[in-house]
Amino acid sequence: MLTFIQHYLPEIFIIVFGLIIFLQFLYYFALFARFTFHKSKKIKDYHQDPVSIVITAKDEAHHLLKSLPVLLNQQYNNYEVVIVNDNSADETKQIILEYKTKYPHLKLVDLNSSVTTIKGKKFPLSLGIKSASHEIILLTDADCVPSSPYWLQNMAKHFIDRTEIVLGYGSYEKKSGFLNLLIHFDALHTAIQYFSYSLAKMSYMGAGRNLAYTKTLFLKQKGFASHNHIKYGDDDIFIGRAATKKNCDIEYFKETYTISRPKSSFKRWFEEKRGHAVSQRFYHKKQRFLLACYNLLITLFYLFFLLSIVFNWHNSMLLIVVMSMFFFKTAVQYAIFGLSAAKLSEKGVIPYILLFDIIFAVLNPFIYLASVFSKNK
Repeated sequence: MLTFIQHYLPEIFIIVFGLIIFLQFLYYFALFARFTFHKSKKIKDYHQDPVSIVITAKDEAHHLLKSLPVLLNQQYNNYEVVIVNDNSADETKQIILEYKTKYPHLKLVDLNSSVTTIKGKKFPLSLGIKSASHEIILLTDADCVPSSPYWLQNMAKHFIDRTEIVLGYGSYEKKSGFLNLLIHFDALHTAIQYFSYSLAKMSYMGAGRNLAYTKTLFLKQKGFASHNHIKYGDDDIFIGRAATKKNCDIEYFKETYTISRPKSSFKRWFEEKRGHAVSQRFYHKKQRFLLACYNLLITLFYLFFLLSIVFNWHNSMLLIVVMSMFFFKTAVQYAIFGLSAAKLSEKGVIPYILLFDIIFAVLNPFIYLASVFSKNK
């Protein structure tokens, strides 16, 4: 048996390589194509129900100066902006109070020296949501600027029938440099996944920078009580537990993006990725399994591609087969990701799809190991 395996090892590597590509195509066509070729339905007879925009701010004075003018001038009839000042040491509170004199629909929740064991923004966010006057809660961050004055109305219009959750897209400022391109690709890649899973009735997360749900749903889930001990998870863990097959909708119209300030260093970006990887162990088993398999397949694809090349180097026919399989899979990926990138105004990353796919094939195992270490710690 061992001799048989050794004799046919080159062919075995090609077969495994082909199986990996087949499994990746299942993700591309059965899942991701749902978003790539999705067409938004026009929503008729929507009445502008009151909305509360909730934001937490900790030492965000310089960001609020940029985001508040857009947030407070949305084209919407009845809404409020609730900002939780989370023990800020800068001029965050003063700036909020200054804007409040001009904009009466701005509400300040001042969290000052409150003792809590809850890390991250879950505690102040919970206070903000509970202090909100309206049923529809729209979340974003202090450093996020809506892409237009129509952000609010396009997110809120989905709250009809059974909809209790709306997932939006959070992009980043476009700057020069490789890290900025990497962050944009990561945001695109993540959005393709959570939009596609939602369309497949398996919602597992949303981007907290652009996310809406009802206050009733939040209270029904008892807020973040079941995962308050985790720093992250206010967007992904909560949505994974609150979403059903019928209560979740998506919005990706260009005027509904939020634009955030990107991480300034690879270390900070990697730390954020590690945190979200820790959160994944609280996902439902099905989504956790599918996401883990997808990340594993990315790494295995390039591993078995290299093995197939090395072990068939002197067989030109099999080498052509391997290269053809590689380019065919890459072409399909470019089509799916490229069309999605165009849909989300991320055309700048299209030429680098293959490069970033290779980078994540290397990074994913390290992100996973870092999350396991953090989990054990």
